[in-house]
Order: sequence, then C-alpha cells, then structure tokens
Amino acid sequence: MSMDSKAESNAYDPTKPLDPPEDEAIAQYLSTPKSIREFKSFSELARHFNISRMTAYRRSKDPSILRRVQWLLLSHQLAGDQIARLNWGRIVAGQVKAAVAGDTKAAIFCKERAWPEIVAPFDLYGK
Repeated sequence: MSMDSKAESNAYDPTKPLDPPEDEAIAQYLSTPKSIREFKSFSELARHFNISRMTAYRRSKDPSILRRVQWLLLSHQLAGDQIARLNWGRIVAGQVKAAVAGDTKAAIFCKERAWPEIVAPFDLYGK
C-alpha cells in the first residue's frame, strides 16, 4: 500500500454513504436503535448481503465504518433535537394537560421546568 492510498483511506468523508453497500448497511445497523433496525441481527444482515456473520462483525470494526457510524449518530441526534425544539410548545402543553389529569411523571416534568432546582455555588469553607 502506497502512502497516497493510505492517506486516501484516512480521508474518507463520513457524510457520504459507504461503498460497498454492505458497509453502509453495517454502519446503519450500528447507528440505529434496536427497535427500528431493518435487520434484527448481524446474521440477518450478513445473509441479506451474502457474506458471513463474522465478516460483517469484522467489518463493523473498520475505522471508516466507525467514522460513518459516529457521523450518523450525531446527525440523528441533531435531527431529533431539532424536532423536539420545533414542537416544544406542543410537548409542554401535552405534559401540562397530562399532569392536570393526574399523570405523576408529567407533573414531575412540569415541576422541573417551572421550578428548576438551584444548585448552590461551591462553598470554599465546606459548610
């Protein structure tokens, strides 16, 4: 392997899907919550792409796949945060309505937002 090809492999852009498709599928598998994964196991993913389960597992340790997983996780988190922010008024209104109806967890949610616990500043004298 020449220096140029090694530099090229390290210069992978994690915002772009991986090639071959099974590498992208492994990255998607690792970055997706279990409850909504397309493939329920490495074995199922491997069968779909006609590779062994161990090959899929070994590829899951590849640095380019792990960089893609990291980027996908961050992207999903940012998208989720944005959705929550866009709907925050409706979320809080729903929690208030549920709290008034007797939902204890919703009441705790509302209390924590209405009256956040104030942490005392660090006491230099240990009091």
